[in-house]
Amino acid sequence: IYPLSEVLFMALFGLLKGKVTFESLHDWMELNATNSILLKLFSKEKSIAIPSESTLHRILVNVDNDKFEKIFRDYFKRFASKKHIAVDGKWLNGSDVNGQYTEEKHKSILNILDKEKKIAIGHRFIGDDKKSEIPAFKEELENNELFCDEGQIFSFDALMTQSDILNKINSSKNYYIAKLKGNQKNLKAKAIQTAETFVCATSYHEETDYKIEGNKYVERKVEVFQSSGSNIVMFDSNFHNIQSIIKVTKKTTDLKTNKVKQTEQFLIANFQTDALEFSKMILQHWRVETYHYHLDMLTKEDSHIAYINPFSIAILRSFAINLYQLFFNNHDGEKIIVDGVQTKKPLTMARTKRYCENSDQFTLDLLEPL
Repeated sequence: IYPLSEVLFMALFGLLKGKVTFESLHDWMELNATNSILLKLFSKEKSIAIPSESTLHRILVNVDNDKFEKIFRDYFKRFASKKHIAVDGKWLNGSDVNGQYTEEKHKSILNILDKEKKIAIGHRFIGDDKKSEIPAFKEELENNELFCDEGQIFSFDALMTQSDILNKINSSKNYYIAKLKGNQKNLKAKAIQTAETFVCATSYHEETDYKIEGNKYVERKVEVFQSSGSNIVMFDSNFHNIQSIIKVTKKTTDLKTNKVKQTEQFLIANFQTDALEFSKMILQHWRVETYHYHLDMLTKEDSHIAYINPFSIAILRSFAINLYQLFFNNHDGEKIIVDGVQTKKPLTMARTKRYCENSDQFTLDLLEPL
């Protein structure tokens, strides 16, 4: 009665138009059962069969996540460069358990991003233990579909700085930039000690122009330490082929209080380049946080309640954010035409969503390749 392809397409169409909960999606679907654009797409003459709200919820939470994920990956791989890849986990806050779903646990998802295109290229669904991100990523590294190219550069938080992960990336002739924190105390101490043996950094880059982050001024200094006599800058029996040690010093000045805070971060890499390039790559990693920010701000992921199987709606949200992002990539800063009218302000991600809210045709244009 309710073809899954039609339900998923309408759910995605509604999400792009700002209908971010099961309830609002269902209301929108009911009101658009005779939408001329959707009737044409579905080859219907009079109306589209719309499930009840409870049935819609049941359909979405019973989607085969693995098959849906394959559709997602197959579609977006054509847009990805897969050169610079960021990996980061995120709690699905809306999966918090209250009330009758006492057997359900808090869920999380591992997002895999193409940093150059700023889009997700895959997900891995994990449970209530943040450490389960580690085996999830290890399994993904075996996925030849995502990670088959030599020369890919991976970046991730310190949680993933595990010897078997970094060595697997290295043996695959790929590259990593790995943060060092408390979970690798000995490795971090050795990196700091090694850097201190240098008279000066091999390469140095400082951003002299202040950059505003919220209400703070930010300065960053990147120092790179590399061996002139061999590729290896630091030997460790557990971590193979450490060619660079990177020290990032960040100084922030609060604009209201003038309070200055300085932090230091150490990273390692299995390749060599100069401090400017490392600085760009490290800052690029934060695009995964921007992606998470867009998920929350544009699709309200953190406030959406989905106790049972929240992953199908998570994939739909990623579809929506990716489509916003790809359109924005092609029209960044442009004044575009929406329904025959020239916009007066340059395009942003938020305006892309607002144009979808106000125009079915504009939404269809984002979906046209589908």
